[in-house]
Amino acid sequence: MLERTEVFELRDKYQGRKNSGYDIDEKVGAIIVYPLDAVYHDGIYYSMEDGGPITFENYVPYVREFVLERPIQVPGTGVIVYRTNNDGEEEILLQLRKDFNQYGLPGGGIEIGETYQECAVNELLQETAYITSKEDLELVNVYAGPKHITRYPNGDVVFHTVVVFKVAASKCKKAFHKFDKNETKKIEWVTISQIKDLLREEKVFPNNVPILEDIVADATL
Repeated sequence: MLERTEVFELRDKYQGRKNSGYDIDEKVGAIIVYPLDAVYHDGIYYSMEDGGPITFENYVPYVREFVLERPIQVPGTGVIVYRTNNDGEEEILLQLRKDFNQYGLPGGGIEIGETYQECAVNELLQETAYITSKEDLELVNVYAGPKHITRYPNGDVVFHTVVVFKVAASKCKKAFHKFDKNETKKIEWVTISQIKDLLREEKVFPNNVPILEDIVADATL
């Protein structure tokens, strides 16, 4: 974390240079974010005014106050954690979701201020209690369109844009705490043939069906 004095030193150095855009301070390794009057460093935004971290509220509930149940577009991530089991079969880690009681990739909506890599790392930790680094993530594909529209149990309709990453299980480690049981009923390592069964039995979260179909079609992680 940056000390307040470091933030203030960067403020004195860069404040007033631009109204928008950014600069990079190579010495500190921080990004000066002019539209926010903030300094970004190691996943945290710092206010140039008081030097402290900036906290962003979850914007989706705020937007819902105005649009109610009308469709909204929400960007997010999905994470394919993969390994080879003792029988030489490829497996991926799936989450049994609590809201739909269906299987899907760990992932979720991006928060204000997050990068997609940070979102993927944070959602993986929250929903599976597996820890990885954003440097170990590999971009797989971006999914959106008519196959990625969800009506949630409360009636909300969401058009998803899903940025999918993959990471080897060998580059992950298990956290000491348990996964968030408000979102996840359980997590399971599932083989490609088992994924085919889940798809056929319609036990996959609809938003994730095209993603898992691509995994089955490729079958090379």
